[in-house]
Amino acid sequence: MGKAKRASAKATRILTPRSAKKDPWSVEQLTTNPKSKLVNTDLAALFADPQAWAVLDDTEKDELKSLLPAHIAYNDDGSIPQNFLRYDNDWRDGVRQYQNDLEQGRYDPEWQRQAAEAMEERAAGTFDSYKEEHFEEWWGQKQKLSYNVLAGDSTKMKLEDLVRGGIFRVGDVWSFARAFGRGKGKDGRVLVEKDVTVVEIADGTLTFSIPPGEHKFSSQNNGEDIPTAPMIGPQGLSTKILEVDGRITNPPNGNAWKDFRCKRDNQDMGSLFEIRQDYHEKQHAR
Repeated sequence: MGKAKRASAKATRILTPRSAKKDPWSVEQLTTNPKSKLVNTDLAALFADPQAWAVLDDTEKDELKSLLPAHIAYNDDGSIPQNFLRYDNDWRDGVRQYQNDLEQGRYDPEWQRQAAEAMEERAAGTFDSYKEEHFEEWWGQKQKLSYNVLAGDSTKMKLEDLVRGGIFRVGDVWSFARAFGRGKGKDGRVLVEKDVTVVEIADGTLTFSIPPGEHKFSSQNNGEDIPTAPMIGPQGLSTKILEVDGRITNPPNGNAWKDFRCKRDNQDMGSLFEIRQDYHEKQHAR
């Protein structure tokens, strides 16, 4: 996802009007201001527009392609395939994270300076104790399990087991992404994405806040988030998300454990499927 976010940021800088004026449409304002017009623009759709690729020169195209995953099968003319730009989860998540970082002020020059200083301190070992306290005991170095791994006995574990085991915290963000083959979207496909936040933990259940309508993430400009009832499993949360989004009715069966990824303090902790599998192995290794 990191490469996808960098590519998104680069593409955004290239595709914005080249103007030195301090106006809302200047490159500086668009790419650094938390109130940038790009925060609520559908950048994935913008990049998927063939005209966006056509305005780039060869050097810009090569630079953007160098930031994208190596597995992409480019079109005969060298352009990026529509299936990737519209439906690749890592790409869309990178675009979404770029917009979120932009809205949170993380591209402000002063914030960037402070972040660079923090990275130097982390390299010197300043943050090692924090990492050990919050991640090393359980998450290790964010080792991820293969999506091809069989769930096995871990399927007997319920969300309640993980909640009571202290795996989740208030403030954790669960990123939902699922593509559907039928709907009102372009090419007959609909991609539903939501970043939902854990707002309460009680009695083995989790309560979330969901961005309204088709919005992917929470924002004051998008309106009030919608609270859920206490959830006992990811399938119920998936159903509620689709209800709020409103584009999909009678969805086909799926594995909701694989439709969510959990993040804490901008750290990707893996899919719920991976988390459950890892927790199961940890419990049985004792």
